[in-house]
Amino acid sequence: MVYDIRPLANGLRTDHPVPGLPFVDDSHLPLDDGPDAIEAVGRNKGEGMWGRCDTSHEGGWLAFTTDPIAHHLGWAVRHHPEHGRTVLLLRDEDTAGLHTYWSGAPLLFRAGGYWWDGETWYRPGQIWDPVTEDYARHKARATATVHAVDMLDGRAHPDRAHLHKATTFDPATAQPENWVDDLTRWAQHHQKQDDPLPLDRCVVDLASPELAGDRLLGVPEMAALGGITASTLRGYISRGENDVPLPQATVGGRAQWSRTVAEDWAEARRRSSEGLREAMSAGDRHRLAPGAAQIR
Repeated sequence: MVYDIRPLANGLRTDHPVPGLPFVDDSHLPLDDGPDAIEAVGRNKGEGMWGRCDTSHEGGWLAFTTDPIAHHLGWAVRHHPEHGRTVLLLRDEDTAGLHTYWSGAPLLFRAGGYWWDGETWYRPGQIWDPVTEDYARHKARATATVHAVDMLDGRAHPDRAHLHKATTFDPATAQPENWVDDLTRWAQHHQKQDDPLPLDRCVVDLASPELAGDRLLGVPEMAALGGITASTLRGYISRGENDVPLPQATVGGRAQWSRTVAEDWAEARRRSSEGLREAMSAGDRHRLAPGAAQIR
């Protein structure tokens, strides 16, 4: 599960832009030369640099590399022969983690971990299935895939968009003022590539009743479902503990989760070793099981 990996920017040659993220020039990467070439950019090239590539059992390949100039940054690429490629810029320490999550069915992630396999959207994987040795796949309800063509309405101003360079990229100041301007500039560049993926197949986002603003839960409601206090949940989030899922949205600086994601997290907690200990405790200070407490 993608608990805390947050991409910093889209590569300019991605087929599936992540909403709200800036675009960074990726022309110095050999994206068209295949996974081995991408791996070779960073693998054994210098201290703190690395790269790797693998084929995917679900089709296509995936690769990551440290940026050859800005070593604190890294690139992750997921390529599918039918659905094109995703190119993301991340903190270099996050590339290997995303590579692991990408090795299975997910082709791309949106809305705090909702993922798409080329046909269907699924909720973030949280409940471990020991039979399949993977997270249970729960389909998101009544989803609609939002493509690039759906967002390009002709009223954007691509001349106002800014294309960043990896060497000077600062995620703290790179937030686009009007992302549709940036998307339109990306689309113009995209169409100039050899045999580009049609814009009506370039996935940007998903829409679902689960993600409607009036159905999202804040920290107090999320904590209540998990059987903990709001302050405990905030502590988990700040320390990166207890596998708290990424929020589906941030409104006014406050994290918001879909109820279905929150319920899955609560279920995962009940199935965890911590949840089992709480369920089997008799409530005494030694946390004995009910039978053991009765014998004592």
